[in-house]
Amino acid sequence: MQRKGQEFNAAILIAIIAALIIIYLLFLPVEDRKDLLDQVDETSGRSSPDSIELLKEPVGRLDPSEKIEDKGVPNVFLFETTESTELTSLNPVYVRNGVFDKKSKTVSFGIDTLENLDNVFLTFTASQRKGILMITLNDNVIYDFDLNKLNVDPIRINKEYLHNDNVVEFSVSGVGWRFWTTNEYSLENIKIIGDITDKSRQESRNIFTLTDTELQNIESAELQFIPYCTVNEAGILDVFVNNFNVYSALPVCDDPVEQNVPPTILNEGSNKVIFKTTKGSYSIEQIAMQFKQKDTISTVYYFDINQSTCEDIIDKHIKLSIEFVDDEDQKRADVNINGHLQRIDQSKKLYEKNVEDWIVEDDSCIENNFIKITPKETLDIVEILVVAQN
Repeated sequence: MQRKGQEFNAAILIAIIAALIIIYLLFLPVEDRKDLLDQVDETSGRSSPDSIELLKEPVGRLDPSEKIEDKGVPNVFLFETTESTELTSLNPVYVRNGVFDKKSKTVSFGIDTLENLDNVFLTFTASQRKGILMITLNDNVIYDFDLNKLNVDPIRINKEYLHNDNVVEFSVSGVGWRFWTTNEYSLENIKIIGDITDKSRQESRNIFTLTDTELQNIESAELQFIPYCTVNEAGILDVFVNNFNVYSALPVCDDPVEQNVPPTILNEGSNKVIFKTTKGSYSIEQIAMQFKQKDTISTVYYFDINQSTCEDIIDKHIKLSIEFVDDEDQKRADVNINGHLQRIDQSKKLYEKNVEDWIVEDDSCIENNFIKITPKETLDIVEILVVAQN
C-alpha cells in the first residue's frame, strides 16, 4: 500500500514538472521559444541509442576556386624613325704627288650606331684638283677617279666596309713621265653622312599580376590582341611573356590574334609582356590575357556498407546531416550523393536530407558509397554525418 502511494506521488511530481515546462514555454518570447524548439528539432535527427552511424567525419574549412579575372594590358605603339645624320666631319685634306714630293693623308673616325646605319655617303668639295684622286676606307677602295668639278657627287660607301673604328686614306696618282709637274688635291667640307634608324620605340613592355590562388587554378591561358599596321611595311612581330617567345610571325594587319600561353611560364605576382618588331610600325590594341580555370576543388567522403550492416539498416531511415559552424552566413554548395546532386543554399546551421533511396536499392545496399561537397563560397563545417535510425 505504501509503494502504491509512492508511485502516485511520483506521477504527480512528473505531471507538475511537465506543466511547469509547458507554462515556461508559453511565457517565453516568441523568438526564444522558436530557437529552443529548433534546437530540439536539430538534435532529434542526430545519433540516438538505436541509430547506426554509417559516416561521421570532421570537415573544417572548404574554399572554392578563386575566379580568375581577365588581365588587360594597355595599348602598345611600335614605330621606327629614320633620319639622315652627319656621322662625322673631317678637317680639310691636302695631298700631292710629284717626283720628289709625295704626301697622302690618313684620318680616323668612329661610328657608334653601326647596326642601325644605312645609306652612307662621303661628300666634299675639291678646290684644287689635278690627277686621279684615290680614297680607301679600311683598305677598301671607295673612289678612284679624276675630278673635274668643285662639288663632287656624293660617294656611296658600302656598309660592309664600315667598322666601329675606321681609317680613311686620301692619296693622288703619280705624274708619270711629266716629272716637272705635281698632282695635287685640296679637299674641304669633308663629311660622312648616313641614315640612322631609331629602334628604341620598336619595343614595349607591360605587366599584369596574378595571385598565388589564381596561378594555382589556371588550366590554360590565351593572349589576345589586334595588330593594326600597314601591309607591306610591317615586319615580324615578336611577343614575349616572362622572356619566353610565345609569338613570332608576320600578322595579318587588323585581324585579331589568339595565342596560347603555357601556364608553366606564368609567375605569382608580376608577369612581363613584351611586344617587339624590327621593321615598320604597329598599333597593338585590345590586349588581354584570358584564362580558363580548373574545376572547383571538391571534398569527397567514402563509406562502405557490408552485408551485416545492410541487414540492420534495410528498413531504417537514413539521414545525411551537415553541421556548419554558424547560423548567420549564407551557405552555398553542391552535394553529390552516389551520383544524386543536391544544392545547399541556406543560412541555417544544420542541413539534413533523407538519403535512404540513394543508398538502399531493391532491398539491397550500395556497397561503396560517396558524398562529394563542392563549395560555392568558403564554408566552415563542423562535421558530416550519415545515420540510419527508425
